[in-house]
Amino acid sequence: MKNINYDLLKLLHTKLDTVWRLEKHYIEDADKAQCHSIGAMKQILEEDKKQIAMLNEEIKMRMDAEEWD
Repeated sequence: MKNINYDLLKLLHTKLDTVWRLEKHYIEDADKAQCHSIGAMKQILEEDKKQIAMLNEEIKMRMDAEEWD
């Protein structure tokens, strides 16, 4: 696998893991603690979701161009 393809997959995996953790644990924990960080966490969640969509498009574009190996 080309380095760039691995890099894209690794970035996607990292973002997906972060979104999962934010949705399942981190935001709830901040809410329970009545922490001021909840706003920042929600913003990070939305930004990561946008970046996931961007990475998905980049991977699809590379696959369609037969640049995936």
